[in-house]
Amino acid sequence: MGPVESMGPAINIAGWLLVSFSGLFLALRIYCKFLKHRGLWWDDHVLLAAWVALLVDMVINSYSISLGFGEHIWDIDAHNLANIGLLGQLGATVSILAAVWSKTSFGMTLLRITEKKTKATVWFIIVTMNLAMSMSALITWIQCNPVAKGWETMLPGSCWDPKVNAYYGVFSGAYSGTMDIVLALLPWSVVWNLQMKKKEKIGVAIAMSMGVFAGCTAFVKSSKILLLLKGDFTFEGYHLVIWGSAETAITIMAASIPVLRVLVREVKTATRRRYGESTNSDTYHKKSYGAGTVQRANTVTMVTSDYKHGIQSSNAGSFPSFVREDDSSDKSIIGAHKASGKILQTQEITVRYHERTDVRDMGQMV
Repeated sequence: MGPVESMGPAINIAGWLLVSFSGLFLALRIYCKFLKHRGLWWDDHVLLAAWVALLVDMVINSYSISLGFGEHIWDIDAHNLANIGLLGQLGATVSILAAVWSKTSFGMTLLRITEKKTKATVWFIIVTMNLAMSMSALITWIQCNPVAKGWETMLPGSCWDPKVNAYYGVFSGAYSGTMDIVLALLPWSVVWNLQMKKKEKIGVAIAMSMGVFAGCTAFVKSSKILLLLKGDFTFEGYHLVIWGSAETAITIMAASIPVLRVLVREVKTATRRRYGESTNSDTYHKKSYGAGTVQRANTVTMVTSDYKHGIQSSNAGSFPSFVREDDSSDKSIIGAHKASGKILQTQEITVRYHERTDVRDMGQMV
C-alpha cells in the first residue's frame, strides 16, 4: 500500500498563519485606538468577534485533521467519517459567520463617514449580505431529515439534492465577493469630497480599498465549492477550508490597515524627533486628531517708535503691522513716549478652531 495523500499539514500551516497574521493586525488596530484615547466602537467589537470565530474554526479544522480530514475518503477509518462530517458542518457554519461579521464590521465603519444615499447603500449591502450568507449556513443544517443524516449517511431519512447546497453556496459566495468590492470602492467618493490634501486623500482611499483582495478571495473560494460534488469531500474540502480562512483573515487585515496609519504617523514623528528634525508646523501648529481641534499661536511684540498714531509691532503670524489708536490705554500704562525704540510688551495670541465634522470623523477612523 502506497503512502496516504493528505492535505492536512498544509491546511494547518496555512490556517494558523492566517489566524496569526490577522490577529496581529487586529491587535495593532486596537492598540492604535487606545493610543489616541478613542476607545472601541461597535465595528471594533464585531471585527474582534469575527477573529474569534476564525480562531474557533481553525481549532475545529485541526481536530478534524487529526481524525483524517485532508485525506481521500477511502483512506480514512470508516468510524471517523461521521465525526469528520459533523465537524465539517460546524466548521463551515463558523467560517461563514466569521466572514460575514468581518465584512459587516467594515460596513459599520463606512456608516460613520457616509451620508444619505451612500449610507443607505451600505445598509443595503450589510443586510442582504448577512441574509444571503446566513441562509447558506442554515441550508447545511436543514437539508436532511433527520438533521443527523447530514453526517451519518447510513441513518434512515432523506436529504435534498447536494447540488442545491453547492449551487447556493456559489451564489452566496459570489455575492459576498461582489459586495466586498463595492464596499472597497465606496470610500473613494467619500474621501474625495473631504477638505484634505490630495496626497492624503489618495492614501486614505487606497488604505480603505484593501477589501478588494478579500473579494477576490471570496470568488476563488466560490469556484471551489462544486468540487464537493465529486463525493471525496474529506479531500476536496481542503480548498474551502483554506480559502474560507483566507477570506476572513484578509478582510480583518484590510479593515485594520486604515487605522494602522495612525501608528505609521507616530513612528514618523518619533523618527523626526530622534534625529532632531523640526518644522514650523511643529512650532506653531499643534493638531489633535482625536479632539478635532487645531491651535495656532502668534507672539506680538510692541516696540516704541516715533509714529504718531501707534506702536510698531513685530509678530510671527499675519496680524496687523501696527497697533493703532486703540492701544492708547496700554501706552499710558507702560509709558511708551519715554522709551523710544525699546521692547515694552510681548503678547502671545492663541487661536483655536474646530475642523469640519467629516474630516474629524475620518481622522478618528484612520
